[in-house]
Amino acid sequence: MKRFGKRSPLLLLILVITMLMPSQAFATASVDEEKNAVHYAAFGDSLAAGVLSDNTIGLSYTDYIAQDLQRVDLLGSYEKPYAVPGATSQDMLTALMDRDMQIKIASKDMITITIGANDFLQVLSKEPERLQDPEEVKKIITELSENYVSIMTIIRNVNPTAEIYLMGYYNGFYAFPEAQQRPLVEIMKTVNSIIKQIATDSNSHYVPTYDIISTDSLTYLPNPKNVHPSPAGYMAIADEFWKQIKLNLPTNVTRIAGANRYETAVKISQTGWAEHAQGVVIARGDDFPDALAGAPLAYDLDSPILLTHTNALDQIVKDEVERLDPEFAILLGGEKALSKDVEDALEEMGIPVERIAGADRYETAAMIAATLPHSNKAVIANGMKFPDALAIASYAAENTYPILLAKQDELPDDTATMLERYPESIAVGGTAVLSEDLFNKLPKAKRYGGADRYETASIIAMELNPSHKALVSTGLEFADALTGSVLAAKRDSSFLLVDPNKMQDSVVEAKEKLGIYHFTILGGPKAVSPLIERQLIGVE
Repeated sequence: MKRFGKRSPLLLLILVITMLMPSQAFATASVDEEKNAVHYAAFGDSLAAGVLSDNTIGLSYTDYIAQDLQRVDLLGSYEKPYAVPGATSQDMLTALMDRDMQIKIASKDMITITIGANDFLQVLSKEPERLQDPEEVKKIITELSENYVSIMTIIRNVNPTAEIYLMGYYNGFYAFPEAQQRPLVEIMKTVNSIIKQIATDSNSHYVPTYDIISTDSLTYLPNPKNVHPSPAGYMAIADEFWKQIKLNLPTNVTRIAGANRYETAVKISQTGWAEHAQGVVIARGDDFPDALAGAPLAYDLDSPILLTHTNALDQIVKDEVERLDPEFAILLGGEKALSKDVEDALEEMGIPVERIAGADRYETAAMIAATLPHSNKAVIANGMKFPDALAIASYAAENTYPILLAKQDELPDDTATMLERYPESIAVGGTAVLSEDLFNKLPKAKRYGGADRYETASIIAMELNPSHKALVSTGLEFADALTGSVLAAKRDSSFLLVDPNKMQDSVVEAKEKLGIYHFTILGGPKAVSPLIERQLIGVE
């Protein structure tokens, strides 16, 4: 779009042109779910170039879109092969005839286009009297529509699968006297209706901007003699694009899995601590009580959680400990959970060992809490059931909130004593796991709980720990969720629990609400089936 100066008064209302666009045969556009990045190209006029309201060049809405893609770790590449201030639809059509330009188009996953307004603005600037003639207006609109169809035909011929977004224009004439503004607005609305129809016919997306810019024209278009937006205006336009773009982005799924839970824990360690770890936290692999509260401790010490059998340090674990070369090892639980042989094996490797063990799971959790940096909030979970404690473990770890354990209707003495240190608390799970009477005994408590473990985990992800990334674990076993929770905290990721073979509505809701584009599945196909993996991607 061009800047325009003084304009002659338009004495006549311009005839509103309605056009029935012939339907064109275009291939269906889609995003290949196997792609792990988006290669984005922006085409258009001065709005694509980033011309600001003072005629300087700044960030365009396309640059903000690229930033959004980068924010969700999906930007593969970004360029503006054609972003020319003052460009008309004919100018862009001519540019697209170039073979090198078509090669660039063919390689893109996503394209945005802003073209058409200058077909009128140039006339308004140079020959405003033409816009008083309905036949002249019709002629300009006809040429614009034909050019736009040709533009989309070229693009779809060389790239039938890209997600393409066509921008509708806003009212850049809000400061004009009503008599001048009305016919220009009618023209722009007609242009927008044409662009919208072309988007439909080309299996593309139409992005309206008229309403959003009109909500605060003075902020978004601060120069009444210039149709170009302010930075805030470009951001508002980018937000309108993002509302649609985020629905069509590829979803990536990776899996961290070993032959069993012990090997999966090692694989998680290798993923999160590629070279060295400050320490290692070791827990019993066949039962959960002593390990439930371990994630905040492990995260605070920048240490993975490894699992071993009760009576021996498994060789695969020993090998991983040697690779990590830690300064210390912490055992969770007494000798019934991890025998003296496990402790001796670590000491024989030259690693100092500390054991955190209470008389029961509640005291062990309280002892772990005592080692953490002070915070003003503690997490309370049912100590007899693992899902809720592990659903919140990564969030608690990131915030150094201790996880204290309770029974459904009882607050054990060790838990109650430790809670005296914290002015606020988070209760995890519904009344079936933490009763209302118990909840009322907690300091300034807020409850996060759903109808089941899956919904509880989803609620925690959506309300406490939102991210465009999520680690996913079976909700039927504790091991992968325990060892993966520290990795989730390191990656600033949400954490979701799934049924191994049935997708839960609450998981789908979390994916859609949070805009999760990267899933890391913990465990093999028995833990989380290929069906769930496909459904996370969006393939039924």
